[in-house]
Amino acid sequence: MFIALLKKQMKILFRSPSEVFTLFVMPIVLILILSYALGSIMGGDSEMTTIEMAIIHHGDEQEQFRNVINDLPPNLVLDQQAIDNIENSLPVSLLFEELTTDKEMQNLIHVTQLEGKSLAEVKENGDYDVVVEIPQNFTKEFLQAKFFNQEKPAFNVYLNESEQITSTIVKDLVDYFQLQYTLQSELSENNIQINNTALPSAQINSTIRTVDSLEEVTSSVYYTFSMAVMFMLFVAGTLAGQSFIEKNTHIFDRILLARIHLGTYLLSIIVSSVVFTLLQVLVLFSFSYFVFHISFARWELFLLLTIVFSLVIGAIAALLSSINYRSNSAGASNLFSTAIVAILAFFGGSYFNISSLSPFLAKVGMWTPNGAALDGYLTIAQNGSLSDLLPNITILSFLAVLFMLLAFLLFPKRGGIV
Repeated sequence: MFIALLKKQMKILFRSPSEVFTLFVMPIVLILILSYALGSIMGGDSEMTTIEMAIIHHGDEQEQFRNVINDLPPNLVLDQQAIDNIENSLPVSLLFEELTTDKEMQNLIHVTQLEGKSLAEVKENGDYDVVVEIPQNFTKEFLQAKFFNQEKPAFNVYLNESEQITSTIVKDLVDYFQLQYTLQSELSENNIQINNTALPSAQINSTIRTVDSLEEVTSSVYYTFSMAVMFMLFVAGTLAGQSFIEKNTHIFDRILLARIHLGTYLLSIIVSSVVFTLLQVLVLFSFSYFVFHISFARWELFLLLTIVFSLVIGAIAALLSSINYRSNSAGASNLFSTAIVAILAFFGGSYFNISSLSPFLAKVGMWTPNGAALDGYLTIAQNGSLSDLLPNITILSFLAVLFMLLAFLLFPKRGGIV
């Protein structure tokens, strides 16, 4: 009998062309429009502007150089030519010269040397796209690494990962500088003379630190998931509305006469909602896979999250059905489809990334079913693991249990007015 109830729910839904159009065709149309209309904005494509770079040098390079040369042991003698060549190859000066003397580089990067300022100050200021921090004793440690085999020095480069073009350009420049200097050092170590004098052989290390190393979220990826979770909500309102029609057409009375338990009836609404949302997601994700080439390599995580979210949708459909039967009207399901879905879509980030508007609203959105599901899908798309997904699954599981309990508690004992 339970299977018969499921078949009944699915037949009624598929016999309504307008509902099928809304749940399957409309999200595809919106995914196409939003992906192409907002692709350049979300992809960060814009006119190239000058990169503002700050170099914070906490020490005096020349002073450290003189101190190291003056403190060399008696058995290590350098002639004036060697000292001049070492001085001309000091890494901080070379880096600054590399960035400021080339005309093409000047059009691309504007370099500002800052003294007496902390990294926190500069980062808080927000005027610079890139910050290069040279530690206090960098030059001293650099020379000591050459002469005394001590620990090799490193400087830090802080990039704004949200500016992907800027980050890529600067990282390539720093890597190129490191490669060239390390090459010269290796030649020196193997007694291959450059300009008749061996250069210091200490390797220069740069630590690139970014906000994150996640995969890029394109507009097609974002709106595939955001539209999917929003239109999955419509399934709940649609099935709840159709279940109330069964009462007006006396189908529900025949179900009672057949001695089918009310819990079984509610469970059929939940399961049919789960089946329908899974089918809906399959269609939408398949479309995006073939049209936008979105990767679903971690399909097991996508499936797990979709099943949990589908249970929430089924619980909402059962809760709306209970309210409809208790109030003897379809007002609850109609209000949900016309107004509440729009509110949930706003807070859940279906229209745009709500975190860019307010971090507080983003936290609120995480407690909406569609917001938690959308965040989970994006986490998987950015190479997130199961442990990264646990907060989303926990929230969705809690909501599913809560809505199911309310649905079974509120449903009238005989489906009539209470």
